[in-house]
Amino acid sequence: MEIVTKLLALFGAKSGRIGAMIQASLSVLGSDMRVFLPFLLLFLLKAGRGLLALFLLYLGFVTQDWGRAFPAMLIFIAYVPFEMLEQSFVQATMSQMARDTLIEGRISGKEIAKTLLGNLFSLMFIGVISYLQRRASDSKQSGFLGFLVAILVFVVAEVCDLVSNFGISAIVVERAGVKTLVARLKELRSHVPETLVRVIGIDLVGGIAQTLFASGVVFGLFGGGAFGYVFADKLPASFLAQFGEVAVNTLPALGLLALSFTLSSFITSATVLAKSLYFTCLYLFVLHKDDLPNGRSQALA
Repeated sequence: MEIVTKLLALFGAKSGRIGAMIQASLSVLGSDMRVFLPFLLLFLLKAGRGLLALFLLYLGFVTQDWGRAFPAMLIFIAYVPFEMLEQSFVQATMSQMARDTLIEGRISGKEIAKTLLGNLFSLMFIGVISYLQRRASDSKQSGFLGFLVAILVFVVAEVCDLVSNFGISAIVVERAGVKTLVARLKELRSHVPETLVRVIGIDLVGGIAQTLFASGVVFGLFGGGAFGYVFADKLPASFLAQFGEVAVNTLPALGLLALSFTLSSFITSATVLAKSLYFTCLYLFVLHKDDLPNGRSQALA
């Protein structure tokens, strides 16, 4: 990793700092196995939403058990807001772990609990904003106007993402309130353009990876459906669905969709926490360089 850092330094001071932050981020990941717990929790949350959606499909098309489907649908409607609220706490946990590792050299469970409980309402507010931003991103319009709206929503979403990640970093590092956060954002103005490019870069890599697995949805619906039709009698009868006069076993389709949703959840969780780790390193390197050990401070010179 030091070789990559030195190569990036050849392209200028900013590239050198990028290399130093990448090296610092990797050192956090390799410091303690507990650093992967936030990723595991976020992954389970996101995968659970996909599996709950498949359970609803199973109840609707196979068993037609509307008595169980209705409460499951209510849970599904409430799941996304809960997921976004929980995500802000998971990001704060990851940020605290990064801060403790880079400055103290170890992860402190006591400091994590203090951060989460002491900033409960601030983190909930960030979660609500993230949910509203997600709702706006999911809105669709057709035609040229829809294209322009999509671009605008994308830009606004990236800026909101930037502010919320900086906000979580400020909360963790300084226990910052709104006034302090605004002041810190002003101090970081010179880094916002390059930071936004990097955030979009992380999202782009995650988006490309998800696109590679998105075909699993199409394959699961059509390929799994065709397989379930041909071998309907040879698969477990508990997954047999009747579409008019056609009997189709939904097990292959549901299985492939579950795999696709799980892989997508894995990539999304990794993308979210990669940004949390990156923003915490950036926040420390720009605003709290003197708190870092000498070796890391010199790497940023």
